[in-house]
Amino acid sequence: MRSFVSPLCRSLLAVSLFFQLAALAQEHQGSVTGRVLDASQGVLPGARIELQPGGQSRSSDANGEFSISGVAAGRYTATVSLQGFSLFTTEVTVADSPVKVEAILQIGTHNESVTVTGDRQGGEVEALTIERTADNIVQVLPADVITSLPNTNIADALGRMPSVSLERDEGEGKYVQIRGTEPRLSNVTIDGIHLPSPEGIRNVKLDVIPADLVSSVEINKTLSANQDADAIGGSVNLVTRTPADQPYVSFLGMGGYTPITGGRSLYQIAGTAGQRFGKDKKFGALFGFSYDYNSRGINDVEPGPAVNPLAGGGSFLGPNTEDLRNYHYDRGRYGFDGELDYKLGDMSSVYIRGLFSHFNDFGEDWIYSPGISTFITSANVGDAKNSNTCGITDVSGVQGCGGMSFTNVYRKPAQQIVSVQAGARHVFGGAVLNYEAALSQANYTGGFGFARYFGPGSSDNSVAFGVNTKDPFVPKFPVLNGVNIYDPSLYSVGFGDDESDGIFERDAVGDISLSKPYKLAGHFSTFEVGFKGWDARKTSLVNRMNFSGNSSGLRMTQFLGSYRDNNYYFGQYQFGPTTQFTKLLAASLPLTSNDGYNLPNDFNISERIWAGYAMDTIDLGRFRLQGGVRIESTGDDLQANLVNYDSGGNFLSSSPLNTSHSYINVFPSVQAQYRFSSDTVLRAAYGAGIARPNFSDLAPYLTFTPNTPVPYAQGNPDLKPTHAQNVDLLVEHYFKSVGIIQGGVFYKGLTDPIYPITGTYQGQPSATLGNGPNAHIFGFEATWQQRLKFLPGALNGMGVQANYGYTSSQATFPTPLPGQPGRTDHPTLPRTAPNNWNFDATYDKKGFSARMGLSHNDAYIWSYGSDNSKTPSGDTYLYPHTQVDAQVSYWIPKSHGIQAVVSMLNLNNEVFGFYLGAERYPIQREYYSRTTSVGLRWTLHGQENQ
Repeated sequence: MRSFVSPLCRSLLAVSLFFQLAALAQEHQGSVTGRVLDASQGVLPGARIELQPGGQSRSSDANGEFSISGVAAGRYTATVSLQGFSLFTTEVTVADSPVKVEAILQIGTHNESVTVTGDRQGGEVEALTIERTADNIVQVLPADVITSLPNTNIADALGRMPSVSLERDEGEGKYVQIRGTEPRLSNVTIDGIHLPSPEGIRNVKLDVIPADLVSSVEINKTLSANQDADAIGGSVNLVTRTPADQPYVSFLGMGGYTPITGGRSLYQIAGTAGQRFGKDKKFGALFGFSYDYNSRGINDVEPGPAVNPLAGGGSFLGPNTEDLRNYHYDRGRYGFDGELDYKLGDMSSVYIRGLFSHFNDFGEDWIYSPGISTFITSANVGDAKNSNTCGITDVSGVQGCGGMSFTNVYRKPAQQIVSVQAGARHVFGGAVLNYEAALSQANYTGGFGFARYFGPGSSDNSVAFGVNTKDPFVPKFPVLNGVNIYDPSLYSVGFGDDESDGIFERDAVGDISLSKPYKLAGHFSTFEVGFKGWDARKTSLVNRMNFSGNSSGLRMTQFLGSYRDNNYYFGQYQFGPTTQFTKLLAASLPLTSNDGYNLPNDFNISERIWAGYAMDTIDLGRFRLQGGVRIESTGDDLQANLVNYDSGGNFLSSSPLNTSHSYINVFPSVQAQYRFSSDTVLRAAYGAGIARPNFSDLAPYLTFTPNTPVPYAQGNPDLKPTHAQNVDLLVEHYFKSVGIIQGGVFYKGLTDPIYPITGTYQGQPSATLGNGPNAHIFGFEATWQQRLKFLPGALNGMGVQANYGYTSSQATFPTPLPGQPGRTDHPTLPRTAPNNWNFDATYDKKGFSARMGLSHNDAYIWSYGSDNSKTPSGDTYLYPHTQVDAQVSYWIPKSHGIQAVVSMLNLNNEVFGFYLGAERYPIQREYYSRTTSVGLRWTLHGQENQ
């Protein structure tokens, strides 16, 4: 590490001397500082301030402030522009002392075809301004747009952005997949600081965070040197809320209903209050909270397709079992955010801010599982009767003998994320110094206990099943010999476990940066240098306790609950009765520690990253260029357990495993833009990125399961990070009214992608992860957003927000070890959905606001199979997903800021699930039904009669 830090220190010294020389060269130059506000004294970030003659320009920051230094003495015209507002111009005379400008922007006039009304439109203007003035390619989703549709969490909101697909879970978004990359290839930050994950992986489970705790969400799709490099797909930055000069107070209350599994309810409350105080508004304070409860229900069918041999010869390609799953969730999510800051001067300030979020993903599942052990045909009825006890005498079609099981799953996982940041910004002599420190942590507690009940035929295959696959999405196993497979007296307690796990990550981050504007051959430029340190620790402690009821004679009838579902899966199946897991726990069955499972999954990993960067930005007339380089040094210390088993798979002993490794990477980047006009921009970018392996994949564990095709499973501490070379080209045009149209292409060349592979351990097959040689991703994306003010009459309140993304990828697998299976084809990368699109129709007029959103993700490979065939041995795919949501709100006249809200989620009751090889071989298809919510929002000084 010393060899890296010393050159960095020398670089900082050289930069310091550079600044001193630059200051001497500009001794007789002045500066123009100030801030940009709207008519109500609200700050306006992202406004463009330009001085003529000379064309020197800057953009206002998050506090609406700006500073232009190195301005030669003389008279100038200062022009301030912001989409949706009229131009502001003023004359300034620059001398040795700073000149202050306070620009008050007015809403655009009718003649300019600009009208901004309502909260959402104001948020759209701010978002487009940020995108327009950014050096990199960034897309922004403001809070007012997030809450204009029923987006319960941050992931749901991000799924409506270009080239973003979602990994969904339990009816909500969970992970985001940007530009065809798996979640590990993107990062999540909060105000630019890395956010830890509550799971054993790196990617953050975004359903933990309520959607209404942020000011906006940014997706940075290209990398600058001042950004963390672990963002091959993109970087999701959560921007927290800040206090404004004027007081802001808002409260929301919602309640809703979902008519599935007998009817389930939900409700939500949220509030925010903030303001700047004092004569000069130097002190700011803001606090917000959010709580939502969702008792979602799910109907799920999970068949088990396979190539099944028939007793009379031949085979049957179809399911031999299926799970009929009924879920009752009790999902509670709450969070807080806040900020305190103090202005030290016109452009200098100190702050402390934080975000806390907690998510209880509680619930109970009930699973009935019919299964066929032996298939028969009419050619050998006698043989079937002799070898089985199901007693089939008339065989027609595919039939078989098997049994039933019932499983009760008890869910108690809780996840929590907290991040606190403190820092300062100082402006002196035109230079800007930023520094901050942050402490963040994430944790997971609880687990998934379960109890398995053995039903009729589970020990002697005495149940005769037919197989009905007329509808392959709803396969059925009708009982042919009269056994009542839903009689609870025929079920006894088999085995199960109670689980209480813990995963914890603590991140400590500190960073400092210094930027200085200067002139190079008469061109305005800014040089920036920075340093960052990150120390992370991730631990996993698994505690699974097994129990067995085989010898106790316990029956299902002793633990029955009251729930039954009389309309399960649209009435296609019978379901019930069900049990209560807590009743079984009260039976005090003896629990034994499952060390053979727990110890291999325990690990303790420390990771330290040191980073330094330097970059320069220069304006060359219509051309703007930013170039930089970032260096990151990574060191990992890994601790886990080596577990020994006997030939029967029984735990014998464990011993510690320790290893460490480190590496240094250099990440160059270039961002360029050419302005054909103030409204039309061509952007090009190149950047190198990295995606480090998941913590749980690095842990050097070993597990053994005997009598299986691949008995061993191993972690791989020698996994290399995935690297990528990223190229982007984008053209965009901003409408004079609020809106944008843009289109572009991107390419990502990956080296050392990570794949599941089959290796060997002690001469037997072992499942592990390994690095492949390469892969690539190519894509196209386009966006159209416009207020349709040119339409006649009432139609001029309409608007459109639409985006489309196409992604193509190709993977090259690692060469298999001798004697081990492998693939030589080149499928797409996992999580690469070819087509993703969103189409939102909006309407805003006279206090009425409505939005209907359509969101689509194509099917994509979830995981690789043994081949690429369209059979159950092929790859596992996620079904395509098209969802319709809507929300309507209305400012009630003379109500002093009360807004009525009606939201409708998943109006088309879209399916979620997976299939093997082809859609006709499903392994999961689940439905959530529709959710309708109504509520009221009160906002201080809220808009009325729009």
